[in-house]
Amino acid sequence: MSSHDSVNISQEEIDRTARINMEVCAAFVARMIQKYGQEVLAEIEELKAKENTNEQ
Repeated sequence: MSSHDSVNISQEEIDRTARINMEVCAAFVARMIQKYGQEVLAEIEELKAKENTNEQ
């Protein structure tokens, strides 16, 4: 008997858990974007400007 045989989790339970995890992840990402989004965008624009300057 393998360890896989002793664990009986339904696909429905896996789907429910996956959905909950995705919702938690999405909420986390949304909070990080709200908190750091403008700062990160500014850094990206700065890097782009430096790359453009170096290319010319």
